[in-house]
Amino acid sequence: MTFLNPFFLFGLFAIAIPIVLHLFDLQRPKKMIFTNVAFLKEVIQQKSASRKIKHWLVLLSRILFILFLVIAFAQPIIKSNTNTIATISTSVQVFIDNSFSMQNELEQQSLLDKAIAYSQEIPRSNAASTNYRLITNQFSGNDWQYQSQDGFLDALTELDFNGKSRTSKEVMKRIIASSTNNATNVQDVFVLSDFQKTYWNELITSKPDSQYNWHFIPIQTSDALNIAVDSIWLDAPFIQTGKPNKLFIHAKAYGTGKKEVVFKLIINEVQISTATIEIIGGQETTTFFDFTLDQKAAYNGVIRFDDSPIVFDNAFYFTLNSAQEIQITSLHQLGGAYINKIYSNEKLFVLNSYPYQSIDYSKLNQSNLIVMEEYSNTNKALVQNIKQVLTKGGNIALFPPNNGDWIAWQDFLKELSVSVKPTSLTDTIGKQAWYLQYPDINQPFFKDVFADKNKAGTEMPFSIPLFETATPGTVLLRYKQGTPFLTQIKSGKGNIYVFSGSLNDKLSSLQRHSLFVPIMYSIAFDALPDNNQLYYRTTDQSLVVKTNGSFTNQIQIVKDSLSWLPIQNIRDGEIILDLPDEIMASGFYNLKDKDSLIRTLAVNYGRGESDCTPISKDELILWAKDKPNVHVMDPVNQAEFSDALKSLKDGKPLWKYCIMLALFFLLLEILLLRFLK
Repeated sequence: MTFLNPFFLFGLFAIAIPIVLHLFDLQRPKKMIFTNVAFLKEVIQQKSASRKIKHWLVLLSRILFILFLVIAFAQPIIKSNTNTIATISTSVQVFIDNSFSMQNELEQQSLLDKAIAYSQEIPRSNAASTNYRLITNQFSGNDWQYQSQDGFLDALTELDFNGKSRTSKEVMKRIIASSTNNATNVQDVFVLSDFQKTYWNELITSKPDSQYNWHFIPIQTSDALNIAVDSIWLDAPFIQTGKPNKLFIHAKAYGTGKKEVVFKLIINEVQISTATIEIIGGQETTTFFDFTLDQKAAYNGVIRFDDSPIVFDNAFYFTLNSAQEIQITSLHQLGGAYINKIYSNEKLFVLNSYPYQSIDYSKLNQSNLIVMEEYSNTNKALVQNIKQVLTKGGNIALFPPNNGDWIAWQDFLKELSVSVKPTSLTDTIGKQAWYLQYPDINQPFFKDVFADKNKAGTEMPFSIPLFETATPGTVLLRYKQGTPFLTQIKSGKGNIYVFSGSLNDKLSSLQRHSLFVPIMYSIAFDALPDNNQLYYRTTDQSLVVKTNGSFTNQIQIVKDSLSWLPIQNIRDGEIILDLPDEIMASGFYNLKDKDSLIRTLAVNYGRGESDCTPISKDELILWAKDKPNVHVMDPVNQAEFSDALKSLKDGKPLWKYCIMLALFFLLLEILLLRFLK
């Protein structure tokens, strides 16, 4: 214990005053006449003993009153025994976590507001000449500047929530980087955060730099329930106008508790549908919206719900693009009747049908799907165009010839890097060996093809095999003996679908079977140009956007009056962009070539901030226990935080307790004189 004003201790000499008064009773004795004092002897002795006790107690209370009064004026303090080292620097660094998780509330006040209020107390415990550096999640250029007390307090009033999240490693690196020129100084560093595990979990395994006094102030609330949309997806790979569509959402609940939430689907600022879920903390659930689009266009959609107090993730943005027409080219020897019939009945398909002798190569090269029946020739121009279609992401469906030039057929397949061999299947009982197995309905290719999942009693078609595919690929259909019938082979950005049987009525019943339509539709849908992702996230490093256009200017990302010129690469119908660090807010962003709109992008916040689970205060205290330069503060309110700061700086003041004790002994003296007879 030390004294801030030790010269007041000379006042302890005043203790001699009550002692002198006690030793010399200044009262004059009174003379009383009694006829016989023998009877008073015992009474006098008893009164004399009690009188001495009273005098000693009064003396003691007076001495203690003077003692504690003098000590109070001397201002005693107890030096802090917390984990700190001597500070010799006149600068202080303060990091305030202003990420969205700080929207959580404590005592009807956001955690960020609490952090700001605590930070306002820091200058009051330092000299007026101390400089301050305020660091937030933005890591902006202003973070490098030290400023006066007034400038620091003004900067605190301008703080607001920010969409950027930082890890403990990033924060410490930023703090240390500012002091490379003052390595001999020991600075006080204050870190105010809710210490989300998502971003701060590495902290409790780290060893902070010894050149700093680290003061960690956890500002946390109880495990409040926060609900967020984790992901969304469409039921079908594309959207058809005028037909029902489904949009699925996957929601997560973080924290504890139970809540009923109403999700609203809004498309082009019009509410289309609602869905209600009841969810418990720690659970995940999936629901969906039904919707129909009237016309072919690009749509902006958002899913909204109410989930206070954390509201930054209460909107999930996405874009919808109705399906483009699928360009299909049918190449055949004898009319291609079955293929023409299938693809002529659906408005989504644009069918061009040509015999091999009169192919329109300009149309062929624009195809998303080329269906080839009974081809047995070596046309180099056709091969090159097919390769170009595959390179761009188109599909090829191949049905073999039943009586053509097999050497030419094999040579044609070799040009596409597909090898075949004679079939090993034989049949002696009238086509029974040629029947197909029931397909694996769990394959993505057959998703939603079968309404009835029960395969018992389902009659499958037959198809006499003309060869076997030897090139590895995904086998979609097999014969009952296990030999591949339909194989999907990846080629370029597209796929080659190789059938082992033809569409001849004498050799196959597939073309008349109900399975044929969904197979050919799935092959066509797989060739549908990708209409881009429904959404992106602020945590994505880069964005890939498909486009059919060619651009000579640098592409800009525009939102309202703001624009960014990202690092970009345009190739093979794709625009690859590095997402600028300045884009930290969710919403819609326009991708533009000068004033021409290319596409609208929907950007949402990353998933990490939605999980507000913190590192507990006990974990932080345990981590800091054996570290001489790390201190964890746990204030209940702003006043207590102010006192804790002063204790850290000057030690714990005891003058208030001394005043209380002095008043207590003064009161004791009065009571002794008044009531002790």
